Amino acid sequence: MAVEDKKLALKKIFLRYIHPLKSITNNLDQKECWIEQMTYLIKDFKTLLNLPFKEFWSTIVYNKQATIGLCSFLKDAAPPHLIDQLPQDDNMLNMYSKIYHFAYRLITRLTTSSENEENYMSPHHMWSLLCDNNIINIPMLFDICSIYGQSHKKELEIIFREMFLCQKSYNEHLKNSIQFTIKCLGQFQDKIELDLECDNHLYRGNKTAAEIEEINIIMIDDIINFLLDTSYSISNFLEVYPIANSVFYQERLHFIIASFYHYVKPLIYKKVITINKLKQYEKKLHASRLLLVKSVQLCLTHLTNQIIDKNGSDGLVEEYLEAVTELLQYNEFLNDYNVVYNLTRDIKKCQKTYKEIDATRYDYILKSLELINTSNNEREQKMLQEQLLEQQTSNLNLENAKLQSLISDVKDLLPHLGNGFIQKCLEFYNMDSEKVINMVLENSLPPELTQYDFNLPTALEDNNEDNATGFDSSTKGKKKLKKLKAVLDDKSFRNEMRPFYEQYNFTEVTCAELESYYDDEYDDTYDEVEYVIPEPADENEKRRPDVVPRVLTEKKVIIECVEEEFSEDEPQQILNFQPFCENPEEVRERQARKYASKQLNRSNRSKPKASIPSNTLSGSNVDLDRQRKNENKAFHGNHNRRNAARSKQQKGMF
Repeated sequence: MAVEDKKLALKKIFLRYIHPLKSITNNLDQKECWIEQMTYLIKDFKTLLNLPFKEFWSTIVYNKQATIGLCSFLKDAAPPHLIDQLPQDDNMLNMYSKIYHFAYRLITRLTTSSENEENYMSPHHMWSLLCDNNIINIPMLFDICSIYGQSHKKELEIIFREMFLCQKSYNEHLKNSIQFTIKCLGQFQDKIELDLECDNHLYRGNKTAAEIEEINIIMIDDIINFLLDTSYSISNFLEVYPIANSVFYQERLHFIIASFYHYVKPLIYKKVITINKLKQYEKKLHASRLLLVKSVQLCLTHLTNQIIDKNGSDGLVEEYLEAVTELLQYNEFLNDYNVVYNLTRDIKKCQKTYKEIDATRYDYILKSLELINTSNNEREQKMLQEQLLEQQTSNLNLENAKLQSLISDVKDLLPHLGNGFIQKCLEFYNMDSEKVINMVLENSLPPELTQYDFNLPTALEDNNEDNATGFDSSTKGKKKLKKLKAVLDDKSFRNEMRPFYEQYNFTEVTCAELESYYDDEYDDTYDEVEYVIPEPADENEKRRPDVVPRVLTEKKVIIECVEEEFSEDEPQQILNFQPFCENPEEVRERQARKYASKQLNRSNRSKPKASIPSNTLSGSNVDLDRQRKNENKAFHGNHNRRNAARSKQQKGMF
């Protein structure tokens, strides 16, 4: 007998969970409204929990609004690692903790197939109901792991193991969800690169500095919270259900996480340092980094456990080494991974245990890890030095800005004083501009300040004046440059080294050695023969002889033919001359001959054919056309003028 029955389903409208904004605490009415709505949500949870077994499952299956409160809470709730996103109000935090408690109780009842001997159904039937009706799906499991993964880890392990064992379709849904996670990480990486590298150029035109800073803080806060939540969801899921590690590895999630970590980490840290918010976000960034590294380590666990227990084969070790080699290209990730899990130690253990594998692979991985470690240490030192320099320059700039503002305040009332004199006065009176103005107006300056000229400029103005006039006040620098130039122009060392290198120009050879070098008995045989050395031929001549172009040759023949026509000599026939276009008169004569031959060969005409004189064949075709029209006028209509005109154009008649 089925547990669910549509008649037993509770017909009721259930409420959704509403995430409380931090601004609610500023408005008392909004705060009370939210607390009142959440009390009704808790009543809905209690109503479902207090229903009998059959009525509960009938309501869950047939009332689609029954689980809307739970689904909305799992989607919009603040996990323990993001509890600071909630308003820090005692009443609201107390209400949130109640919702947190009753939502987990509802999850436990949804995943419990039997309550007592009377209220029982098989686990396979229960999980088929939850899967077929989409009451519990894989994204909801990730949210459950993110919210309750640390506080209720053991209970969730039992639930997940039974779920994947009883309902096989969840395995396929998990693979699809992993692919969706990979796609989300890629889109999130593109968004981070676009938002952080562009540096908000779109807002600089119509926003103030304070507004741009606020936009940057909101953006970086959103990015870091999303990164932390994603890393918690993946790592907690792998901890709660470790059997899924092999599925995550087969879908290559570890490789995607390493690539994401390598490209995103420097961008986020650079942006956080530029806005001077590293202390505020340092804990969240550190936690997200550790969890991403932990997720990759959990994906590789099914390989490392068998290798460490010496149950793995050589093929398994080669697979593990190939995975590590593939991760070597992401040095930002692999350096942190090596620090947390000591990858170098694991590789050395594999090298000692499995000696049949080629040693060059081990050496390559170990040397690569050493290089990555040294390069990252150098990079961190450079970054620290750059940060110190930026802080020093920023402090100097702030001090200079404050000093210039105080000088401008004094100079507004006392414009005849020089900037240098005002600076001396401010330093004497502890940067109190009002006191400086009073002492100058009352002519009660101490002798320590009256010894200076009232028009004394600052050191920066002196340097600018010297640069404008073209003179450099540092004569010591000129002397150093002159000495350096004299050292470079000094070539006396060449005379000292010349005898040493001249020894290489002379070699002593004895007569016996000289005779043994070359002895040819045919030396004097061909002395009397004189050989003529041929002159080197041109490369163009070797390739092909000079040939007059064909166009010029024809032109030359035509010109000679024209000259011969005007000469008194007999005309000579031009060989192989082909005109550009055939003579139309010849074409018409040829067509007339063809037509006349056709007319003579026709025997189906009753009318005797007119004899065509021979002189007409050689003459023009005008008379022939007229005769043909008059004779054949009655046999066909004259309606194909267009075709006739086209045929004449094609034959070159006009």
